[in-house]
Amino acid sequence: MLSSFAAAQPAHQSAKSVAAEAKPQERNDPRVPYRVPCRVRLVDPSTGEIRTVVGETVNLSAGGVAIHVSLAVPVGTWVETLVPHASGDPLFLCGTVVHCRRTLAANYELGISVSRDAPSALS
Repeated sequence: MLSSFAAAQPAHQSAKSVAAEAKPQERNDPRVPYRVPCRVRLVDPSTGEIRTVVGETVNLSAGGVAIHVSLAVPVGTWVETLVPHASGDPLFLCGTVVHCRRTLAANYELGISVSRDAPSALS
């Protein structure tokens, strides 16, 4: 069975899209570097397929989280994860994938917009 998770990234990008990604983006919430391993639950928006993968957080903000995983994930995919926290209480984060970009040969960075109904990542 071929999953849509593996087919999420185009084989190439246009020069315009690469240039757009290279521009600094203004953000409402500052990012805080935060690297810890986590389990990521992905719910495919078109099929409802649920998949759990191991990942690593890259950074957190009040509005989102970036996570490295080993597969391409379609934009719009619902994500749930428990992130270890220094307080001892894990952070439960959930939201949707807003971008997925290849970072290494077999790794992808997911930009996840955290649902405002979920607890804030920085509280």
